Amino acid sequence: MRNITPFLIIILLISIIFSSACIENTKANNTWGEKKISIESISISNDTNGNHSEQNDSVYYVNGYLINKNPYEALNVKINVITYYSNGTIFAINNTPYLNPKNIPANGKSYLYARFEDPDNKIVRFDIKIIDAKGEY
Repeated sequence: MRNITPFLIIILLISIIFSSACIENTKANNTWGEKKISIESISISNDTNGNHSEQNDSVYYVNGYLINKNPYEALNVKINVITYYSNGTIFAINNTPYLNPKNIPANGKSYLYARFEDPDNKIVRFDIKIIDAKGEY
Protein backbone atom coordinates (compact mmCIF):
# COMPACT_ATOMS: atom_id res chain seq x y z
CA MET A 1 0.00 0.00 0.00
CA ARG A 2 2.88 2.39 0.74
CA ASN A 3 4.28 2.01 -2.78
CA ILE A 4 0.95 2.88 -4.40
CA THR A 5 0.31 6.11 -2.45
CA PRO A 6 3.11 8.24 -4.04
CA PHE A 7 2.08 6.94 -7.45
CA LEU A 8 -1.56 7.96 -6.89
CA ILE A 9 -0.49 11.40 -5.63
CA ILE A 10 1.60 11.97 -8.76
CA ILE A 11 -1.28 10.88 -11.02
CA LEU A 12 -3.66 13.16 -9.14
CA LEU A 13 -1.30 16.16 -9.47
CA ILE A 14 -0.78 15.57 -13.19
CA SER A 15 -4.53 15.35 -13.82
CA ILE A 16 -5.12 18.58 -11.88
CA ILE A 17 -2.46 20.42 -13.90
CA PHE A 18 -3.83 19.25 -17.25
CA SER A 19 -7.41 20.08 -16.36
CA SER A 20 -6.56 23.53 -15.03
CA ALA A 21 -6.31 26.73 -17.05
CA CYS A 22 -2.55 26.87 -16.42
CA ILE A 23 -1.79 25.06 -19.64
CA GLU A 24 -3.11 26.25 -22.96
CA ASN A 25 -4.09 23.14 -24.84
CA THR A 26 -5.42 24.63 -28.04
CA LYS A 27 -3.29 25.23 -31.05
CA ALA A 28 -3.87 26.72 -34.49
CA ASN A 29 -1.65 26.27 -37.53
CA ASN A 30 0.54 23.85 -35.54
CA THR A 31 1.89 26.57 -33.22
CA TRP A 32 0.87 26.76 -29.56
CA GLY A 33 -0.85 30.02 -28.69
CA GLU A 34 -1.13 31.31 -32.26
CA LYS A 35 -4.25 33.37 -32.95
CA LYS A 36 -6.44 31.93 -35.67
CA ILE A 37 -6.91 34.19 -38.67
CA SER A 38 -9.35 33.82 -41.56
CA ILE A 39 -8.05 34.58 -45.05
CA GLU A 40 -11.67 35.09 -46.11
CA SER A 41 -11.79 38.05 -43.71
CA ILE A 42 -9.05 39.84 -45.66
CA SER A 43 -10.54 41.63 -48.65
CA ILE A 44 -9.61 44.02 -51.43
CA SER A 45 -11.13 47.50 -51.17
CA ASN A 46 -13.68 48.51 -53.79
CA ASP A 47 -11.57 51.50 -54.84
CA THR A 48 -8.60 49.31 -55.87
CA ASN A 49 -7.91 49.94 -59.53
CA GLY A 50 -5.53 49.22 -62.36
CA ASN A 51 -4.60 51.55 -65.18
CA HIS A 52 -1.86 52.64 -67.52
CA SER A 53 0.25 55.44 -66.13
CA GLU A 54 -0.49 58.93 -67.45
CA GLN A 55 3.19 59.87 -67.27
CA ASN A 56 4.52 56.69 -68.89
CA ASP A 57 1.97 54.82 -70.98
CA SER A 58 4.15 51.68 -71.06
CA VAL A 59 3.58 51.08 -67.31
CA TYR A 60 0.45 49.43 -65.97
CA TYR A 61 -0.12 49.79 -62.23
CA VAL A 62 -2.53 48.38 -59.67
CA ASN A 63 -3.09 50.24 -56.42
CA GLY A 64 -5.56 50.15 -53.57
CA TYR A 65 -5.99 48.63 -50.12
CA LEU A 66 -6.25 45.26 -48.41
CA ILE A 67 -8.73 45.33 -45.54
CA ASN A 68 -8.30 43.04 -42.53
CA LYS A 69 -11.62 42.32 -40.81
CA ASN A 70 -10.02 39.85 -38.38
CA PRO A 71 -9.73 40.76 -34.68
CA TYR A 72 -5.98 39.99 -34.95
CA GLU A 73 -3.12 41.49 -36.91
CA ALA A 74 -2.45 39.65 -40.20
CA LEU A 75 1.25 38.79 -40.43
CA ASN A 76 3.27 37.70 -43.46
CA VAL A 77 0.46 38.45 -45.89
CA LYS A 78 1.09 36.89 -49.29
CA ILE A 79 -0.85 38.04 -52.34
CA ASN A 80 -0.60 37.69 -56.11
CA VAL A 81 -1.52 40.51 -58.47
CA ILE A 82 -2.39 38.94 -61.82
CA THR A 83 -2.80 40.86 -65.08
CA TYR A 84 -4.53 39.56 -68.21
CA TYR A 85 -4.60 40.01 -71.98
CA SER A 86 -7.95 40.74 -73.66
CA ASN A 87 -8.37 37.04 -74.55
CA GLY A 88 -8.24 36.10 -70.84
CA THR A 89 -4.75 34.61 -70.73
CA ILE A 90 -2.30 35.74 -68.08
CA PHE A 91 0.04 38.58 -69.02
CA ALA A 92 2.11 38.63 -65.80
CA ILE A 93 1.96 37.86 -62.06
CA ASN A 94 3.51 39.99 -59.32
CA ASN A 95 3.84 37.93 -56.13
CA THR A 96 5.79 40.60 -54.22
CA PRO A 97 3.68 43.77 -54.46
CA TYR A 98 4.44 46.74 -52.24
CA LEU A 99 2.41 46.65 -49.00
CA ASN A 100 2.43 49.40 -46.38
CA PRO A 101 2.24 48.37 -43.62
CA LYS A 102 3.49 44.86 -44.44
CA ASN A 103 1.43 43.42 -41.58
CA ILE A 104 -2.22 44.46 -41.69
CA PRO A 105 -3.50 45.70 -38.30
CA ALA A 106 -6.58 44.11 -36.74
CA ASN A 107 -9.64 45.73 -38.33
CA GLY A 108 -7.26 47.90 -40.35
CA LYS A 109 -5.94 48.28 -43.87
CA SER A 110 -2.71 48.19 -45.85
CA TYR A 111 -1.88 50.09 -49.05
CA LEU A 112 -0.87 47.89 -51.99
CA TYR A 113 0.91 48.77 -55.21
CA ALA A 114 2.10 46.63 -58.12
CA ARG A 115 3.72 47.74 -61.35
CA PHE A 116 3.96 45.97 -64.71
CA GLU A 117 5.95 46.90 -67.82
CA ASP A 118 3.45 46.93 -70.70
CA PRO A 119 4.97 48.84 -73.65
CA ASP A 120 2.32 47.57 -76.10
CA ASN A 121 -0.66 48.29 -73.82
CA LYS A 122 -1.83 44.67 -73.85
CA ILE A 123 -3.08 44.50 -70.24
CA VAL A 124 -6.84 44.94 -70.02
CA ARG A 125 -7.68 43.76 -66.49
CA PHE A 126 -6.23 42.52 -63.21
CA ASP A 127 -7.09 40.27 -60.29
CA ILE A 128 -5.74 40.05 -56.74
CA LYS A 129 -5.57 36.71 -54.91
CA ILE A 130 -4.86 36.49 -51.20
CA ILE A 131 -2.64 33.45 -50.78
CA ASP A 132 -1.74 33.30 -47.09
CA ALA A 133 -1.59 35.19 -43.80
CA LYS A 134 -0.68 34.25 -40.24
CA GLY A 135 -2.20 35.37 -36.95
CA GLU A 136 -0.16 37.06 -34.25
CA TYR A 137 1.72 34.88 -31.77
